[in-house]
Amino acid sequence: GDLWLYFKFLKNSINYLAIEPGKDELKTLKRNIKNLNQFNGKSKIYHFALGDKNKESVFFYSPENADSSIIKPTNFESTYKVKVKTLETFFNEESLSNKRVKLLKLEAEGFEPEILYGGEKAIKNIEYIAADLGPERGIQKLVTLPDVCNFLLKNNFKIKAINEKRLTVLFENVNLV
Repeated sequence: GDLWLYFKFLKNSINYLAIEPGKDELKTLKRNIKNLNQFNGKSKIYHFALGDKNKESVFFYSPENADSSIIKPTNFESTYKVKVKTLETFFNEESLSNKRVKLLKLEAEGFEPEILYGGEKAIKNIEYIAADLGPERGIQKLVTLPDVCNFLLKNNFKIKAINEKRLTVLFENVNLV
């Protein structure tokens, strides 16, 4: 909910949709975003994961290290089943398929490529995608930068900015500029 708090601080009117599969993180998100609709925007919180297929999946829960993921990390506290939806399914359910979306913040502890693969049609209406692409994928701690960059560049996005320290990238949809 940090991004929502930032927009609230700026007094920007936004519709904010947050998807969080982590149990403790969901509680924190709900606590941080009390009075969700208090500043000229509509906001909702969802408890599921995004991925490349609609299914149920094992979720490796690691709140202490902030490494919870559908991809097994080096260390995790527990596992549990989570519902997984594609971005396209989510957009259809929320009537976003034909609406312009300003920003998708993509932070999935190494599962970013799969989320994009499940949203190839949906991303056509997203102006910006901010993605955390650092070394978080699985036990090998792989970066997702090559897969995500190649996919987004192929789908009419360009790199707008890179934070090399954290390996976060802001992509811009060239068809919506």
